[in-house]
Amino acid sequence: MGIREREAKSIAERKKTLAAMLANVAELGAARIEETIGKAKLRDAAIGTGIAVDKMLALTDQVPAVAVQVVLPTPEEEAERRARHDRLDMLTAKLAAIEKQQNP
Repeated sequence: MGIREREAKSIAERKKTLAAMLANVAELGAARIEETIGKAKLRDAAIGTGIAVDKMLALTDQVPAVAVQVVLPTPEEEAERRARHDRLDMLTAKLAAIEKQQNP
């Protein structure tokens, strides 16, 4: 029982330390984003900041206020999409054949 309590305190302390460190990383990352706006490495800074924020929120038992909704097409909608693509493929092939005839 005593070992379990010591372990729980140790884990809680590590979580607090990691949360503080990741909060700092998130802050530094946000500052980097601000500094590099419009430069190529902005994407990398944004990804790192997002990861740090997510981990900090998880370690502090906070839930990010982000909802993701995925709407999948119905079988009928998917069949209609496939039919459109097939028609486009056929038109593309016809155009390619016409161009080939005009420019042998």
